[in-house]
Amino acid sequence: MRLIKQLLSFTSAGLLAVSLFAASAAARDAKIIKKVGDGVATVTLANGSQVPVTEGMTIPENATIETKAGVELYVEATPGVIATIKADSKVKVEQPKAFLNLDAVLDLQQGNIVSQIDPKAKAKYGIRTPKGVAAARGTVYVVTVNGQQYSVSALSGSVAVSPVNANGTLGTPVQVVGGQSSANGGNATALAANPEAANLAAAAVSAVAVMAQTAAPGSAAAAASADLMTSTMATVVATSAQITAAAPSSTAPSLLATVAAQASAAAPSQAATIVTAAVAASTSVNAVAIATQVTQAAAQGVTQAAAVAATAANTSKGEAVAGANAATAVTASAAQVQSLAKAAAEALTTKVGAAAAATSAATVSQAASAGATVGVVAGTGATGATASQVANTAGTALATASAQGAAAGATTAVNTANAVAGATQVSTANIAAQAATGAVTGTQASGATTVTQSTVQAAATTGVTAPAAVPVAPVAPVVVAPPVAPVAPVAPVTPVTPIDPSINVSRSGP
Repeated sequence: MRLIKQLLSFTSAGLLAVSLFAASAAARDAKIIKKVGDGVATVTLANGSQVPVTEGMTIPENATIETKAGVELYVEATPGVIATIKADSKVKVEQPKAFLNLDAVLDLQQGNIVSQIDPKAKAKYGIRTPKGVAAARGTVYVVTVNGQQYSVSALSGSVAVSPVNANGTLGTPVQVVGGQSSANGGNATALAANPEAANLAAAAVSAVAVMAQTAAPGSAAAAASADLMTSTMATVVATSAQITAAAPSSTAPSLLATVAAQASAAAPSQAATIVTAAVAASTSVNAVAIATQVTQAAAQGVTQAAAVAATAANTSKGEAVAGANAATAVTASAAQVQSLAKAAAEALTTKVGAAAAATSAATVSQAASAGATVGVVAGTGATGATASQVANTAGTALATASAQGAAAGATTAVNTANAVAGATQVSTANIAAQAATGAVTGTQASGATTVTQSTVQAAATTGVTAPAAVPVAPVAPVVVAPPVAPVAPVAPVTPVTPIDPSINVSRSGP
């Protein structure tokens, strides 16, 4: 009997150990949070069987994830860590080795991964490359592998890139901080010097924006995404300024504009957040230029994504249907254009002061309506006379939305400042008038010819809903010239824009 009891005791202990081991292993399994795009993505299990990827599925250790063109996966590698596996990538969910001292490791064998890590989660996570491991806590970074070559670029926080020695230990790490890149474990250099800087930055911001769009409002995930968006956009603003300073005569869209357009197309509901973060990272000297670039680009990205969605079902019917579908695109995106114009005007007014509120509203409403009109036309694929028709169909609605939003945003900022300072120098009527003028100017510059000042101004006035601290006498509408030259249209964007896996890096040996 004693022997039987001992055997049962040993068996129970063994089963408990197995159970605990299984629980521990499961904690390191990855999970597919979101699948974007309609391309092919598969998982090959350790036994060789292959299954298609679906949202919500668990990926066990030693399984390999592959993405083809036109798809990207958002994977929870470990609690607090979201890894975006870009198109044309191959990633193995690795069982962490003891010497790495990490909770989760993704072995990137080919392609690109964007990692975003919640600083509060204190997760220990890294990405293995052919010659090293990139590990970080509380950051946003991009790792690219092409054959035996790899690079690590930090958009926020810092990353330690450590070589793996032949004896299975880690060598001396190279620190890569926000705004820097490292090729093959070499010393960090400025991200601005990387020829793939725009793609890297756009991929990072888009990944953060998509997860912010997915997160429940008020949740810890939403708060983490907001923090990462703020720090990442600060790096993008600084890097864009460095690139522009190095090539001031370039006619190509700035890195900032490219990032804003692509990220806003990928996550339209986050366009206002992207704009606010960019303006917040500016100074009083460059705030107007930054607000103009990012607002116009974000509006273009939002409306282009809406227009593409609206016309997708009618591509076989030819260009003639573009005009009708443009109305659908405008209906779907006008509210978001209004929201981002409001956010831009509020942020810009706060940055440059209440006295400049009217000009600020004119600046961002012009930028928003111009970018939005370009986006709708580009999204429908319309050309020639049909493009003019699309612009006219969209023009009034987009100008109205941008003027109304900009006027409301600037007025909110002014009223807040006045309430604090006890001042009432700025007329809300003047803000609405200049916002309307800017919107009409911007929309007409983008090809619309039927937009009327009176219609847009009336809408802008209704957008000023926040009451002034003390009633002030309205002033006569002031017609202003565009304060900043329009930004060149950004190249058409799509919701999924993979990084070029052949990123330019130097070979560091066999």
